[in-house]
Amino acid sequence: RKRVYQIFEDGRVPLTNNPVEQAIRPSTLIRKNSLFAKSPAGAQANAIFYTLVATANQNHLNIYKYFKYLFDHLPNRKDTGLEAYLPWSKEIQAECHK
Repeated sequence: RKRVYQIFEDGRVPLTNNPVEQAIRPSTLIRKNSLFAKSPAGAQANAIFYTLVATANQNHLNIYKYFKYLFDHLPNRKDTGLEAYLPWSKEIQAECHK
């Protein structure tokens, strides 16, 4: 019972954990959606896609613009590495920033 009232001892402690719940929500949705993967390869493809979306989001990219850029440029790329297509690259930031 004492632990329940500890939140009242420090005014900086929020009375709600909504930010934490919002932060873990995407991983919960991914876990639920993974149940419908038809194969291990499909589940892996989903995981890669969700990782790309989350990383692009963390880098403040417009997801639609980022994937459009990837689909437009990756098939025509020369023998260069993939570093230029990562969400934190300068060109991607310039083209796809929110």
